[in-house]
Amino acid sequence: MNAAEKVAQANARVMEIFTKARPVWTDVRPALEVVPGMKKNLILHPGPPISPEKLPIPLRTAICGAACHDGLAKNMEEAWEMVLSGEIEIDASQNHDCGNAASQVMSASMPVFVVKDMTFGGTGYCVPHPGSNPRVLRWGIYGPDVEENLSFIRGDLAEVLGEAVRKSGGIDVIRVLSKTAGMGDENHNRQPAASMALALELVPHMLDVDHPARDRVIKEIAANDRFFLHVMMAGVEGIIASAKKVPYSTVMAGMGGNGIEFGIQVAGTGNRWYTTEAPMIEGIFLKPTTTKDDVLGYLGDSCVTEVWGLGGMSAIAGPAYLRMTGGTFEDAKERTEKARAVSLGEHTFAPVPWDDFKGFPVGVDIRKVVGLGILPISHGGSALKTGGQAGAGACELPMECFKKAVEGIYYEIKGEEA
Repeated sequence: MNAAEKVAQANARVMEIFTKARPVWTDVRPALEVVPGMKKNLILHPGPPISPEKLPIPLRTAICGAACHDGLAKNMEEAWEMVLSGEIEIDASQNHDCGNAASQVMSASMPVFVVKDMTFGGTGYCVPHPGSNPRVLRWGIYGPDVEENLSFIRGDLAEVLGEAVRKSGGIDVIRVLSKTAGMGDENHNRQPAASMALALELVPHMLDVDHPARDRVIKEIAANDRFFLHVMMAGVEGIIASAKKVPYSTVMAGMGGNGIEFGIQVAGTGNRWYTTEAPMIEGIFLKPTTTKDDVLGYLGDSCVTEVWGLGGMSAIAGPAYLRMTGGTFEDAKERTEKARAVSLGEHTFAPVPWDDFKGFPVGVDIRKVVGLGILPISHGGSALKTGGQAGAGACELPMECFKKAVEGIYYEIKGEEA
């Protein structure tokens, strides 16, 4: 079998994983108990690996805040010294089958959604979405109020959600997506329908939980129209965990930004990152006084949803997001068609009525991106350099990442054949 045949066979296997996976939310557990390679002194951050000296302010704040939350340090200053000395270690979330949206980080004591792919066996993890309050670790902010919310999530919320999910026997993520087809979610930056459908499945089991904070947790979930995102991120991480074990594949299997660099991963080379300068998210700002000079480059792992065909890939499914961020219906259609041109397959579980009932394109082939010169577009929220959310919008994925990835997989194949 020659190299081209090996690549074709590998890509067919990855596409089988991508299109036949069945992610099911099964539990909520402390990260230390379930996340691969997790240690008490390890904090996982979004995007590709980065040295402590290069951390942008929001990530530095989030990491130090998480260290204080876990009792690794008495205060932020001590936490930072421990990070610089290596006493507190940091690493990229996606190297551990996890995703962290925006400036969110994951420490050992934080609860994580456990979502298992029942078809191929991979498992992914993500911390719960913290809610609509803008003062959260997820946007690089830490203080007594943020710590109070983190403690609530680690305690009451995790206990109630964990028991409810176990009572349910597991919540099928594909079923939620199928129910909400044609309801306007693109399922990266917009998912009110999916969050509502998830709550409808979860709340009956929450009502059977005997816990003093049960009603508060129900209210928190019912009021959070972005709750589904972090369940979906864990689900995608479980799927791509299997894809990253397929040698020779040229299908993109991870991507994210740390505010300074943006990177992608490819199934055939596992957790190897191909990076370049993080692009800027163009769209709207939450405040009219914000300018581009105030904003970091792409920050967060939530774009792993787009690795699996959501977000910018499925832009036509959520044209309202385009309207909100300065685009049009035609822009939404164009984004999905661009994704379709460089993808190897299509999901069939959530056809879009206003797109001739087509499904979402899935499985970006890095060779197609470079060969055709067509860049997929990612949706995302933008972060302020000083912490906090700047706005929301979209950006083209950097071509340099794809060129480096093509070169990387080429030499991987040549090295194995030598």
